[in-house]
Amino acid sequence: MPQFDAYEDLVGRWRWRLLGSEGRTVATSGESYDSHWRALRAAEDVRGAAAAATVSNVPADGVDDALAQIVDRERAHR
Repeated sequence: MPQFDAYEDLVGRWRWRLLGSEGRTVATSGESYDSHWRALRAAEDVRGAAAAATVSNVPADGVDDALAQIVDRERAHR
């Protein structure tokens, strides 16, 4: 069963992660927190927001296609 947990990172700050049913990390926090409790609270906030979220098939405004950028860079080096 998927679950959120909190862990201490390499600099002593706390982060949350979502573990899938196979135990693999499928999402992590984009920021760190000063306590285990605050990381878990942030995970609760994400869980609540994700339940109502939809998946967009359109790139966000101002975000270029990352794959296209990589292809363009590779072509430029040839």
